[in-house]
Amino acid sequence: PSPFFRHTPKRMAHWWVSRGPPEAPAPPYGPTLALQRSIFALDLEMTPDYSRGSGHYQVTSVYGGPIMCFDRDHTEDPRDCTSNELSQPGFIGDTMKLVAMYTASSGIEDTRCTSNNTKGYFTIAEVFDAIVEFERIDRPKTADCNHFFFEGLGRSINDKEAFVIYWGS
Repeated sequence: PSPFFRHTPKRMAHWWVSRGPPEAPAPPYGPTLALQRSIFALDLEMTPDYSRGSGHYQVTSVYGGPIMCFDRDHTEDPRDCTSNELSQPGFIGDTMKLVAMYTASSGIEDTRCTSNNTKGYFTIAEVFDAIVEFERIDRPKTADCNHFFFEGLGRSINDKEAFVIYWGS
């Protein structure tokens, strides 16, 4: 059977405290402060990858864990987000482009996904759904099973209209 990584709220709280609270206000396009106060962890299903030696795994399935929220001061433990919190804007814009770049034997490769809407923003729930869908495509390519705590979105260096997903371990 494939191992699963499950993350408890207490472990996520410890990770959040080490990460620190968001400092800068949200830009007019991109992730919002509400998104920065939300966390989740990926649940990864893996199988051993013996072609790379013992102790290596290949990601075979990606699932999104529960979305947790913090109060504004980050003084309380994380809790499940309410439906009202999940419906708040998490990303401002009609288009959200996600990108990941990595080095492969054939050179630099990337994964790109674009989500569109007509309301001018994506809710927190919609952002996390898009991230999980993106990771279902990207994770099997990279074999990264060590970074699964969502740390935020940042602008891509190579494509100023795209955002990269920051993951912690």
